[in-house]
Amino acid sequence: MRPEALMKGPFEKRLLRRRFSRALKDYEGEARVQAEMAEALLQTLLPFDFRRALVLEIGAGTGLFTRKFLAKKRPRLFVASDLVPECRPYLEGSLFVVADGEAPPFREKAFDFVLSNATFQWFLDLGKALPRLISLLKPGGVLAFTTFGPETMKEFALKNRPPGLKALSELRALKPPTVKELEARSWQRVLYFPSPREALFHVRRTGAMGFLPANWSLRELKAWEARYRRLETERGYPLTFEPVLVVWKR
Repeated sequence: MRPEALMKGPFEKRLLRRRFSRALKDYEGEARVQAEMAEALLQTLLPFDFRRALVLEIGAGTGLFTRKFLAKKRPRLFVASDLVPECRPYLEGSLFVVADGEAPPFREKAFDFVLSNATFQWFLDLGKALPRLISLLKPGGVLAFTTFGPETMKEFALKNRPPGLKALSELRALKPPTVKELEARSWQRVLYFPSPREALFHVRRTGAMGFLPANWSLRELKAWEARYRRLETERGYPLTFEPVLVVWKR
């Protein structure tokens, strides 16, 4: 299997869950861009009144966004969910539910807010998932999320991108007519590493290997590394991320 290939279907979710469970201990030490996205999402949410709100977080992970949010807001109920059961110890103090964010096990119109930071890029079918998440909102409820766009990790030169990596224009095209856009923007962030291998280690430590092949041959790894070395700059080897932030109101 070539490095450009992608895992697809149900196996991808199992592989993703396994890789993230292994990366949990290193995640927050490496997740610089995800932390910036969490802060951007938090700042966007500060004007909203959460005092009587029922809130669901999709893809809570190690609580990177969760802690920031709960330090500023005190909703009536906060439910943190994640595909990875091993996240539970990181979310003590929150009601934690193991759930696939694409099919959360909650009734319609159950929440005032559905929030998510750096998770939707892992979804296999956003066209189906977004209406499902919106259905969980009460009238006037808000879906607010960050995710990654298709420029993310462009230096890896993937021939196919994960289906959840959507540009802002693509996300807007998926917006159901039942919601109003309150905010939507994207930006780019470039990290620099002393070597291609360090860039690869960063990706692995944040669990973002989820859509890459499980095993590369030595020949494939060396070929990938040789291609990456051509991208060297004075600051080091670049790795691009394209965060996207969206807020919709039902």
